[in-house]
Amino acid sequence: MRHKYLSMMLFTLVSVTSSAVYAESLECNGNIVSRGITEEQLLDTCGEPTSRNGVNWIYHMSGSIPILVTFGDGVVILIRDVEPEDNPASPLGDHP
Repeated sequence: MRHKYLSMMLFTLVSVTSSAVYAESLECNGNIVSRGITEEQLLDTCGEPTSRNGVNWIYHMSGSIPILVTFGDGVVILIRDVEPEDNPASPLGDHP
């Protein structure tokens, strides 16, 4: 019984941590964008990002925490929440 309880606690902790760090999509102007779209499609949907650092773009929409969008081969491969203390230049080891 205790093992089952600990397993459930661990699963809950991992689920909460994962959802707090990674966003699956980004909402812009009433549209939802997700992995697989091109840079051009993202620009058409969301406009210019708040900042760009190579393949890493940050969108900071009013009333929400910043979202980091990372590209690989010209398409979005990662969308995640960015906390102020995060270094958005390095989710894939890229440097300015």
